[in-house]
Amino acid sequence: MSLYLVDGFAIVFRAFYAFIRQPLVNSKGEETSAVFGFLSTMLNLINKYNPAYLGVVFDSVGKTFRHEMYPEYKANRDETPESLLTQIPVIFALLDAMNIPRFSCEGFEADDVLATFSSTFEKEIPVKVVSGDKDLLQLVNDRTHVIRPGKRNVLENEIDPDGLVELMGITSGQVVDYLALTGDASDNIPGVKGVGPKTAVKLLQDFETLDDIYEKIDTLSSTSLKKKLSGNRENAFLSRELVRLKRNVPLNVTLDSFAHGEIKTASLRSLLDDLEFDRLSKELFDDHAPPGDVHSGGRGPDY
Repeated sequence: MSLYLVDGFAIVFRAFYAFIRQPLVNSKGEETSAVFGFLSTMLNLINKYNPAYLGVVFDSVGKTFRHEMYPEYKANRDETPESLLTQIPVIFALLDAMNIPRFSCEGFEADDVLATFSSTFEKEIPVKVVSGDKDLLQLVNDRTHVIRPGKRNVLENEIDPDGLVELMGITSGQVVDYLALTGDASDNIPGVKGVGPKTAVKLLQDFETLDDIYEKIDTLSSTSLKKKLSGNRENAFLSRELVRLKRNVPLNVTLDSFAHGEIKTASLRSLLDDLEFDRLSKELFDDHAPPGDVHSGGRGPDY
């Protein structure tokens, strides 16, 4: 028995861009790619793990405390496509119809809420965070694992502490310092210009922490690397604060808030019919239908 926490927008954006060259559109001209991909992932999760506790976390609307720290945070991001924005309320409605709770907190990102939930509830129950976001790898420990979606929404890549070392060459306690060094172009986090993933891993394997790297910077044999680190010291430590997840988001939530029950409701059936997800509807609600491929619904590319 575990608590499954889904990084909502990470799954939504992944689904949307997987279909970007050939979007799914129903007979009313409504694009449904993100809705279909998100729902397929949720059904795969439910079918594979039959979670007793399940919740989906979304970013809040507006700026967060990180924008106060660094006004340029995420400043380079393009506007969210209108064809995706129109699908968000539908995804919320699907979750409500499936009796799956959704959470957000004003002023904080979904990652901070996920970090707070995992840190709070891992004491009483194992936690599985479903996301492809590398920032969340800082949560990995013996009690919290990260499940990363693979092709066709299949959820098989569960990362535990040993798996993280195998994947990245560092421990979860070093992920924040790793991101402080490499930065994150998608979030406009500067990092240390000229230091990529391989160099960051080698530095952390040699010195363990960002603080140790700078304390022992004079021992580095590479003059060019020493210059890069010295010239970007302020950015490195700023970046570390930007990527470090908050684990004390003020949410009054208990484990019972995530209790997972029946998803096959009349509301869900009505929504699926309206969306024209005929095969998914048949598989979920017709007991005499032959077993199908729920994760693809027979439509769309691998993603």
